[in-house]
Amino acid sequence: MNTPYPAASGTHEAPPSKILLVTGDAAILRKFRQQLMPIYDVITANTVAEGVQLTNKQRPDLILCDVLVTDTSGYQFLITLRDDPSLKHLPFILFNRLNVTPNVRKGMNLGADDYLVYPFSGEELLKSVQSRLSRYHHIRETLGPVKETIIPPIHADGRGTVINERLSKTEAKILDMIAKGMSSRDIASFKCISVRTVDNHRHNITKKLQLSGPNALVKFAIGYGGTHTR
Repeated sequence: MNTPYPAASGTHEAPPSKILLVTGDAAILRKFRQQLMPIYDVITANTVAEGVQLTNKQRPDLILCDVLVTDTSGYQFLITLRDDPSLKHLPFILFNRLNVTPNVRKGMNLGADDYLVYPFSGEELLKSVQSRLSRYHHIRETLGPVKETIIPPIHADGRGTVINERLSKTEAKILDMIAKGMSSRDIASFKCISVRTVDNHRHNITKKLQLSGPNALVKFAIGYGGTHTR
């Protein structure tokens, strides 16, 4: 494991965030390590199989993965990660040498937190990593108590219709998160899906509950949350 520059003695700073870098390209691996190591603790893998193994053993705070890896693809690593309940919330950044829109969309739809097209500057890399780590720690610290529990039947505004009969299980959970004040981006981070997917769910919820628009949905969700807690 590679260790960043040590902190000054006598300080009590938090340990550096741990980043797993997965790529079979030796030149890219060397360059990214040089850019990241002054700030972060960097561990590396040449294949997805090795990356999965290190993720389970080392529990990194963020994964930076090449789309083109020798044994399989970065997409498959992302799918494997998002299917594991204990790992699915880890920030995951894909990078690729080809600026092809369908590839970017595929990565984001699978739940990637960012998709960088190589070559990009060290500043761009560090900004992306720092932004995703900050959001991850914010979600973990402030939204950690949110649990995906089964929501009991709740009647909507005296209409006599049980919400759960109108909404899918996922939509009911997202409505509950909206009631807790979570934004689309917060919900996307918590559930490891894209913001666009969350917005599609919000649109469907609005339509199924026959609400007039986004503001009406938020107002309804707040009232629904109050009913849910009583």
